Amino acid sequence: MIAFIKRLFSKRKKNTFVDLSGKARSDEEYNRIRQAQQEEAMRILGKISSQGKDSLSPDEKEFLEKFSRSNYAR
Repeated sequence: MIAFIKRLFSKRKKNTFVDLSGKARSDEEYNRIRQAQQEEAMRILGKISSQGKDSLSPDEKEFLEKFSRSNYAR
């Protein structure tokens, strides 16, 4: 009975997620990183829309490929 009461009032551990890099992250950190990735993907897609696919740097192409694979797996 006492153990039940202790568990009831003890602080709960924050949920963690393991991202594609294999690192465990808290909810807040995971959401912050996903939001930043989403914004970067939208920036790159806007660049494609205005300047064409050939205007992308190799890093932007790689980011977009990884981002699309990670979202496709969901």
